[in-house]
Amino acid sequence: MSPKPRFMRSPSPVGLGRSSFSSIRERDSDLAQTFTSTKISSYSSHNLKQLADEVAVSDEPSTPTSPLSAPSTAGDIVPSDNSMLLLPSQHGAVDFDLQARENDLAQSFARSLAWLNTPIESQVDASSVGLTDTVMEDVEDVKLTQSKQPLERLPFEIYRMIVDHLILDTPPNGIDRRNVDLMSLLVTSSSLYSMTLEALYRRVIVPHSRNFQKFFTQLEAHPDRGQWVRRLDFSHFSPVSLFATASARAAAKNLTSDTLLRCLNMTPNLQEFLVQDYLDGDIDESVIRKLLVGLPRMSALDLCGSSSVQFRNAFAAIAETEGPDSKDSTWPQKLGIQRLSLHKCISLPSTAFEFLLPKLNRLTHLDLAGTRVTNDALMSIPTTARISHLNLAKCSLLTAEGIIYFLTNHPAVNQDTLVFLSLGCDASTFQLLEVEDVTRLLPILPKTLKSLSLKGSKMDQSHMPSLREQAVHLEELALGRGLTLSDVGTLVQNAEASPEEEKAAKEPTPTPHELRYLDISDMEVENFNLTSLLIDGLLLSQKTWPLEVIEVSDPVFKRVSKSNNALHRMGWRQSEIGSRSWLVRGSPRSSVQSSRGRSSLPGSVCIRGTFAMENGQRKWKMGAQSWGMRKIPVAHAKVGGMYGSYMFGRKL
Repeated sequence: MSPKPRFMRSPSPVGLGRSSFSSIRERDSDLAQTFTSTKISSYSSHNLKQLADEVAVSDEPSTPTSPLSAPSTAGDIVPSDNSMLLLPSQHGAVDFDLQARENDLAQSFARSLAWLNTPIESQVDASSVGLTDTVMEDVEDVKLTQSKQPLERLPFEIYRMIVDHLILDTPPNGIDRRNVDLMSLLVTSSSLYSMTLEALYRRVIVPHSRNFQKFFTQLEAHPDRGQWVRRLDFSHFSPVSLFATASARAAAKNLTSDTLLRCLNMTPNLQEFLVQDYLDGDIDESVIRKLLVGLPRMSALDLCGSSSVQFRNAFAAIAETEGPDSKDSTWPQKLGIQRLSLHKCISLPSTAFEFLLPKLNRLTHLDLAGTRVTNDALMSIPTTARISHLNLAKCSLLTAEGIIYFLTNHPAVNQDTLVFLSLGCDASTFQLLEVEDVTRLLPILPKTLKSLSLKGSKMDQSHMPSLREQAVHLEELALGRGLTLSDVGTLVQNAEASPEEEKAAKEPTPTPHELRYLDISDMEVENFNLTSLLIDGLLLSQKTWPLEVIEVSDPVFKRVSKSNNALHRMGWRQSEIGSRSWLVRGSPRSSVQSSRGRSSLPGSVCIRGTFAMENGQRKWKMGAQSWGMRKIPVAHAKVGGMYGSYMFGRKL
């Protein structure tokens, strides 16, 4: 029996996969607010002993293996050089001698076809005179071109449009097969291989350091391929996938600030760079400079959760040496970044925002939640910016007066471009908006808003008329403290007109609200009347349609769980992930379906006794499907990894 190839590994434990540590991922389902959570990597305990005996990166060729027998691919598919295709899989790497096999088959096929299609007298002449190898190769190339299938003869532009539909933006989780269709095209023929290869480099997801090292090695061997890279995504990165300690990870040197900078130097057309707090120690001053001014096509930058000392010092040093007071500054006055997320970069000094924001003249997405941004920094945003997504949650240095003035007077936000606005805060630690501030704020909000968070603010019944006006176009609304369940009921209840009133009405009565998501987690338990909720159906009846998700506090969630049967009879269910809890419309075999097998609610579907709501995906969510996201996405992608945790698993 032949020895076991070194790339083969024992299967992962049941229920574990190669997901990021503590990651949250949206589950593909017809029901809203469904997630999967991964608290530990498959490598962290089960395979640590085995991995300790392996080198960090192995470039040694292993036994050639057919791709049909390879394990299902889960990581990024990163092709290697022209003679070997590397398929990162769920249980390791499989080396497949693709190019050599293709060359042999193509040459054999071309020679046979050229010889069979040549007249007998020509064959004799060729044999007798002895054609040179160069002439024979030209004949073979012509015959090979003529023998191509229609798909292989398509112009590259048309073929690329086809390939774009085959790229599946599936986050790595150790279970789902990724880019299977592209892999099938890759091994079909040499012509399709060359045209498909570019698509596999376009969006690179790095779940662990070994995957990055393989990708980096291929870029060094083939620098031209770096021009294909448009996105580097580290949102699924797990630091404990291969090594138990930080010292072991540092000794391997798979992913460091030096290798990261060299990688960025080899990807000149990079447009989107997504990273999170697991890598903030490797983002030094040189990397930040490269991201901000060294990549001319950079349009989306996400540094979510980065708060290490190295990261803070690097940004502070740049702000000091390249700031407006510096005489030797060589930085441009305008940067091309359009979508910027510094979500929960809590250690950045205020000078960093005062230095960076004035240069973002094309800004459309800005997430500064939990940072030390100031009123002056907000006002320094260029007037040419057109912000559609703005997250200022838990910014303790901002004032209500400054925010209201900014939203009223700054051209970047008062041109009816705002779609997402979060001013939420934790009232137990910081109070941003008082009753008077909310009264002044609501009338100036644009009608283009789809998501508004006033969580943590102080509200009362006098705000309900303005909130009802906003609810006509809002799909997400997070309310503050001070309201009762009856107040909220007046916001979402759709009054039923009598037949005489409907007949007398010249025009159909408009829907009072468009709310799909309502956050009332600030409501105290004393104000939460379960009788009105579960028996009278104040928020759960069909009259509140299209309300789909209600976020509640943990105490309320526990009380409702004791009356789960009543909740199911109303056609609702419970859902939770991380530290957040929801009541969600749409439970299996709901009582709201009609006898004909159709749901009595518009926009919903009943299939085989299961009540399913409409898809929650919206263009302004940029790939997310669930409601109530805390973090603004800067790239169109499915939600997963640590970004899923920041977006849906945490309170604020």
